[in-house]
Amino acid sequence: MARPVRVVAVSMARGLRRAQCRQDNYDYIASVFEDAAPLHPDLVVLPEVFAVSDLPERMWLPGPDAEFVCGLARKYGVNVAGCIFDWRADGCYNTTLLVGRDGAVVGRYDKVHQTEPALARGGRCGAADHEPVAMDIGRVGVRTCFDANWPEEWGRLAAQGAEIILFPSAYPGGRVLESLALLYHVPIVASVQMMPAGILDGAGRWLARTDRFSWWVSATLDLERTVFHWDFQGEKLRAVRAKYGARVRIETFGEEAWFALEPAAPDVSIPEIAREFGLVTHREYMARVERVCARGAGV
Repeated sequence: MARPVRVVAVSMARGLRRAQCRQDNYDYIASVFEDAAPLHPDLVVLPEVFAVSDLPERMWLPGPDAEFVCGLARKYGVNVAGCIFDWRADGCYNTTLLVGRDGAVVGRYDKVHQTEPALARGGRCGAADHEPVAMDIGRVGVRTCFDANWPEEWGRLAAQGAEIILFPSAYPGGRVLESLALLYHVPIVASVQMMPAGILDGAGRWLARTDRFSWWVSATLDLERTVFHWDFQGEKLRAVRAKYGARVRIETFGEEAWFALEPAAPDVSIPEIAREFGLVTHREYMARVERVCARGAGV
């Protein structure tokens, strides 16, 4: 069945607003939640270490950032991803908290690849075996800022079933994110300290981006949208269209030899259509070919 998820991506609008202290950033984020509330979002994603964005390093002290994030989730009944500095016994981690609608932390992600300046400040790297976290909207993965430079880890998240990947960051990511979303057929929510933040669909297209007038944006993603390879099954689209008509959206990608199916009616299930017509998803097809090649190579 259709699984629409309304997401909100936030920019700290560095260069357009000027924070003098942590409370300024708290107040700004609180105003975003208040403004977005009439849209009834399912997930709000905050930028990397949002609480200390634009503040000098001498002000990067421990604070009630986790409590602030959990309080907003609970107040507005929305899932929240909040990236904070997490001081532990062995050092400081760059951690994204995944918080449910009741304000409880359901998962966390420690940034794996710290930059050299962060390492020089004593920043600690997270474990590389992060898996998607089950939330009420679906399976959610996270990669933070500098982590964008390791695409194979994004691919592993997608292979593990991530239906959406969050990108809290200090920099926008740009065409790197477009490439990752397209390559792994997974939507990305990029919440960024500077401009622009935004939301990409699983074809690497920006559905919404912030600008100097709009410091946060929203879009609806249908997490049931599925990509298939054209090999041995593209001809089946005529039969799918004949039976389901306008109740299913069919999008073809000729140069990539892909097609995508998405529900256009609430009672349409893409997994059921795949079973009915013997369709194999792109991800399943690639895994199957890899297994066959490995056997042929004696691996």
